[in-house]
Amino acid sequence: MKRFFLIISLMFNSMPINATEGGGTNYLPGFYGDFGLAVFPEPGTYFNNFFAAYQDTRSDTGTLLEMPGIIHVTEKSLLGGQFIVGLYPGMLASKDHTGENSFNRVGLGDFYLVPGGLNWKWDTFTAFLFEGIVAPTGRYQVNDFNTGRNYWTFDHNLLLTWSLPANNEISVGLGYMNNLKNPATDYQSGDEFHMDYTVAHYPTPTIGIGVAGSYYKQVNKDRAPQSFVLPEPGEASSIGPAIMYTPRINDRDITLSLKWLREFNVTGRAEQEYLVCRLFMAF
Repeated sequence: MKRFFLIISLMFNSMPINATEGGGTNYLPGFYGDFGLAVFPEPGTYFNNFFAAYQDTRSDTGTLLEMPGIIHVTEKSLLGGQFIVGLYPGMLASKDHTGENSFNRVGLGDFYLVPGGLNWKWDTFTAFLFEGIVAPTGRYQVNDFNTGRNYWTFDHNLLLTWSLPANNEISVGLGYMNNLKNPATDYQSGDEFHMDYTVAHYPTPTIGIGVAGSYYKQVNKDRAPQSFVLPEPGEASSIGPAIMYTPRINDRDITLSLKWLREFNVTGRAEQEYLVCRLFMAF
């Protein structure tokens, strides 16, 4: 179900020289923006495997992330919207060789939970309003190379999809993240706004092509003990091509999507590029 994305990043250094405690964040471009962003299938339970490979443009750091998610579209409704829940555990394999020594780490990342969301459909327009929660389940140790960020994030999201004439579509995802304090460092990253979008055309019912992108901005400054030198809030945009294919295998539709995104106008951390792949199918 190409919707909920856990966005897990690494904390490369506990003494931050970049925004949001070391330049990391629980938002990652490409996790929210996809084809048919707010469109859901019939009630049932679905498997959504998300895979991402990303690195900074100097190739100093790199990460492989896999998130096998489960989404349950219920038959219940509330306020006229269909009720939906989801869970995304994450696994990370990462490297860093910016200093004299190279670091590698493979392990459990932070979980992304969707305890509830509502999906509305009106003719050619659909909307999905949901709450996402990032739980600090990944490995974390002060002054180490970690697979988790060690704080809770509450991610408020609204996803919108417009079906346009001539088999075209515009999808937009808007989100606002409240970050709690990291209890190990007493550091609290500022709130974050994120937007993802996809502009797509469907030459056939099973193939989609388009352009995807994102915009991210840290809304307020980090808060930390006096021993930290606080940076200015971070900001970044990304854009790149996207493609989707939905073959029918064993009487089951399987959706595959692939996108490449490169960041620009980046402040507060290193510029990144992302390769994002998603598989969605019914159980």
